[in-house]
Formats: sequence, structure tokens, C-alpha cells
Amino acid sequence: MHPSLFYKLLSFLLSFGGCMAVGIYLPYLHHLNLSKADIFLINAVYWLVIGVTQMATGLWADRHSRAWSVRIGIGLCALGSFIYLFAAAFHTKWSIMSISLAAEILEGFGFSFTSGAQQAWLSDALKRRGQDGEQKQTFAQAARFNSLGMLLGGSVSFLFPLVSFTFGWLMRVAFLLVSLAICCIWMNGEGEPLKRISSQQAFKASWRLLRENNALRWAATVGAAFCLIMVFNLTWVPHFEEQSLRLTLCVWLTINLGMFLGANAVSRWAKLRQQESGSLILALAATGSGLALLAFADSWYAVMGMVLIHEVGRGMYNPLMDGFIYSRVDSSYKATYGSLNSTISFLGCFAILMTHWFAMGKLEHEPSANMLWLCAGMMLMAFALVLWRFRPNKSVV
Repeated sequence: MHPSLFYKLLSFLLSFGGCMAVGIYLPYLHHLNLSKADIFLINAVYWLVIGVTQMATGLWADRHSRAWSVRIGIGLCALGSFIYLFAAAFHTKWSIMSISLAAEILEGFGFSFTSGAQQAWLSDALKRRGQDGEQKQTFAQAARFNSLGMLLGGSVSFLFPLVSFTFGWLMRVAFLLVSLAICCIWMNGEGEPLKRISSQQAFKASWRLLRENNALRWAATVGAAFCLIMVFNLTWVPHFEEQSLRLTLCVWLTINLGMFLGANAVSRWAKLRQQESGSLILALAATGSGLALLAFADSWYAVMGMVLIHEVGRGMYNPLMDGFIYSRVDSSYKATYGSLNSTISFLGCFAILMTHWFAMGKLEHEPSANMLWLCAGMMLMAFALVLWRFRPNKSVV
């Protein structure tokens, strides 16, 4: 199978299987009597695990096998979802939190193994075929398949609470195992580094590149700022479910429509891919403005419109960032550098979630979702303005 086709298929399957938990994740945790602060805490641990392990897994992928790194990662994610099934069997908060944390830690390790290795595998597989010019286009097309998988998987997941939470988690595990089987069949050594170097050399080269390359330092800052979207990710389902299940489903459909449109814009308009720094700022500004204005939405139409703007920015972000980074890094340490860049971003997620957890512990009343969205959106727009001022020139690589 051609690397581009395989990458798009894997993107679809992973998002479809992964999003089987969208409709049950937060309701399930609330069903276990975990508070909003508890949920922020266990998610902070998830992002901390990713941030701490990203470099190690990236080094392992470049040194040993990117294909096996992806396989191990998918397997760990499936195991983490399976463990979540048992949280409902316990009745004390300590035991429920322990099971939840164990599941999140495994999922975090799994994400670390796949993140960076997957993109690096595609980049070098295309380079081996003399088709590295198709890299940015493939990232953008894969983002469209990712959005489609999220739409279908997430839409189905909202029906699971009507059956049982257990069924939802089992379906997620099943589709992750299908993804793992696909990787074992078609993910070969074609995407391994063109030249292998030691882990120590890859580590030093990655840090040196980050220190010396202004464009990549700027991109890492954009990634850290973008982590503010976590505020929306962890609050929108319970917020809209309190109003109407129908509204929740409409928001979910709008989320995926927006992400698809954003990825589609990057895929179709070469100018967005060529002027990456400006396009990344546009994505950041759209994400922030949509989120801030969502706090004031007073009708279904207004909610859909603001969510659509927010998600178009998110849909643009991933293919633009992947193309920006992997076109600037040497084959021998692409997964390592991708992991380093992700580490900076995910530690940003951890810091944001821990700040919210700490603040909620000090406040007499938990802040509303609208207040959290307004603050996060305003911060995203402020970052967009500052980062626009310091964006790299097109000639800087």
C-alpha cells in the first residue's frame, strides 16, 4: 500500500476508534461521582505523562523502529481504555481515582509512542520514493480523514450511554485493535530513518536545532499557546448536555464540520501551505475568537457559528504545524525532534490544567464554562497578536 494511502487510512481508523469515547468519557466520569476539579487533575496527569515521556519514545523510534513505536502506542491506548471499564466496579473515590489515573497513564504512554513517529514515518517513506514534495499535501488530506473519523466515531458514541458505558469502552478497544492489525500488516520499514544515528546524537541534534532555528522555536511557542483549547475540550459536553442532548449532538457535528473545513482549506489552497507562519497565526486567531465569542452565544445559531469558527482554526492547525516542522528536520532524528516539539506543547497542557485545578480548589464556586471559554479565547487572541509580531520570515528555515 502506498505510504500516503496507508497514512490516511490509519488517521481515519485511529480517530474513529479514539472518538468512540467522546460521548461517554465525561458522562462516565461524572457517573463515577468525580468533580470537575478531579477530571482536570486526571487529565493533567495524562498530559504530564506525555510531556515527560515524549523525548524518550521519540529517541526509541528513531533508534529502533518507528513502525513498532506506533504499534506499541496503539496497543497501550487500547489497554488503557480496557482498564477504564473497571473503574465503575469500585465505590470509594480513592479507588476510582486510582483506576482512572492508571488508565490515563497508559493512554499517555501510548500517545507518546505514536506521536512524532507516525508523521516521521510518512515523511521518510515519501522521501525514499522521491515524493517528499507531497508531504504537506498528505498531512492536510490525512487531517480531512481524521475529521471524518471523528465525526462518525463521535456521533455513534453519543448513543452508547443509552446502551451502557461498558459497551462504549469495548467498542473503542475493538477499533483500536483493528488499527493495530492494519499497522502490523502494512506499516513497514519504508518510513524508517534514511540514516540511523545513536540516541545521544539524535537528542543533541534536536536540542541544537531548537536553539539555533528561529522558525522552529517560534513554532514550539505556537504549540504551547494552542494548548488553551483544552479548556473547551473538557467542558463543552457537560455544559451543553445540561441544556439538551440534541444541542450536544449538533455541537459535535459542528465541531467536526469545522475541523474538516479547516483541513480542507489547507489541502486545497497552496497559499496556506506556502505561507505557513501567517496561516498558523490565522488558525490561532480563529480558534481564540470563536471560543471567546462562544461565551456570549445566546441562541443555537450563535453557538453553532462560534463553534464552527473555533473548529476551523483547529482543523487548520495540525496539518500546518506538521508540514512546518517535518520539512525542516533531518531524516535521522525527525521522530525525536517531533517529540521534543510535542513535549513543549503537552507540558503547556499540563500547566494549564493544573492551574485550573488549583484555582477551582481555592474558589468557593466553580467558574462557569462560559467564563472559562472567555478567558481562554482572550488569551489565544493575545498570543496570536504577539506571535504575529515575531513570526519568522518565509526565507527562514
